[in-house]
Amino acid sequence: MPRQVKTYADGKPVTWAGGYVTPKGVHVIYKRVRGQLYEISTRATSSRAALEHLARFQADPAGYKEKPQVEAPRGALVLDAELGKAFLLWSRDTKRNTARWVRDQQRALAWWQGQLAGADLRTVKTARLRTALDGVKGEKQLIATLKTFYAWLRTERHLITTAEDPTYGQLKVPQAQPKQLEKVKAIGREEYERALTALEGWPRDALEVLGGTGWHFTELERFARAGEIEPHPVNGAPVLRCPQTKGGAPLRTQVGQSVADAAKRLRDRGELDYFRFRDELKRTGATFNPGYLRHSVASWAINAGADPASVAAFLGHKSPSTTRRFYATHAVPAKVPTLGG
Repeated sequence: MPRQVKTYADGKPVTWAGGYVTPKGVHVIYKRVRGQLYEISTRATSSRAALEHLARFQADPAGYKEKPQVEAPRGALVLDAELGKAFLLWSRDTKRNTARWVRDQQRALAWWQGQLAGADLRTVKTARLRTALDGVKGEKQLIATLKTFYAWLRTERHLITTAEDPTYGQLKVPQAQPKQLEKVKAIGREEYERALTALEGWPRDALEVLGGTGWHFTELERFARAGEIEPHPVNGAPVLRCPQTKGGAPLRTQVGQSVADAAKRLRDRGELDYFRFRDELKRTGATFNPGYLRHSVASWAINAGADPASVAAFLGHKSPSTTRRFYATHAVPAKVPTLGG
């Protein structure tokens, strides 16, 4: 590291998220990107201004130019193509979201860009967001994307404060509505077996693993990219390890040998395509979507007499009530002894 670095009393260099600080308090970007080392003065002496420079640098390292002012005024923060691209790259590369999820976020962000054209993101009111969402289809994805985007601005880029975030504690992602529970999403084993027999290659393997684990397709995608197959510490049975669930913790599911073999082939393949998988299912004459498998696994288990708490643990739910409410509404528990026989 260059000599003109500010140091603490114990001799350690003063660093910040982008690099180091000079003896005069100037924040210098010192980062290696794609093999190239960048060492650029931001001319900023406050962490807030330096972080704004870092955000522009990360969006386009080669095209970054420092502002001539030492302390640039904190101008309007606008949702433009540059800021949106930086967010999507973070979602893909840092959060490691699936390509399908990033595409959904891209569409949602483009919609918000139209709704908030020219608006300062620091002064947008929650009421304006609610008005824009009134009667719009796909409200859940739009809200989820905007909340994640604002959280990124707040916690990753430090461009806004919590008080300036109109989604923080104000805008809620809508939960599944009761009417959704009226739709039967569990399929019979015969229908599942027919589709499994008709499919070939990786789509067949994908269906077999979904049927054997009850995973979301996004979890299966993460497993295919970076998952592992481990032996059970007690009985030695194969256990599929998905590297990251929604909550960030690994998900482990014990499976049979046939499912483990299919999972290994998917892991060797590495990448899966949700839309191709869905289309392949339709070509077999199946009337169910990939998401039905999670409902079906829960219903099959409870129909066979499994306790909802055990099913909840298998599916990775924090509470058995989630299993009962969303995935086992059409299951019929095994009969218990009654006075009627």
